[in-house]
Amino acid sequence: MLGKAYFFIADFYCAEKSLIIEVDGKYYDFQKDYDANRDAVLASLSLTTVRLSNEELKNMNAVKEKIGRYLK
Repeated sequence: MLGKAYFFIADFYCAEKSLIIEVDGKYYDFQKDYDANRDAVLASLSLTTVRLSNEELKNMNAVKEKIGRYLK
């Protein structure tokens, strides 16, 4: 993985907390391996990826709690 250039566009990125938030729609079911590799590359750069499904967005309190666990 390292030594190779990668280019990713995150849905949301907080540089201060080294946190990436990805909102996964139905397409996610077809690219789980790609996303797992992408998350590993980002983790090697000391970045944490939080994945949210579109379904989770229906309960914003739960979304805030989930994200909050990574901000502590």
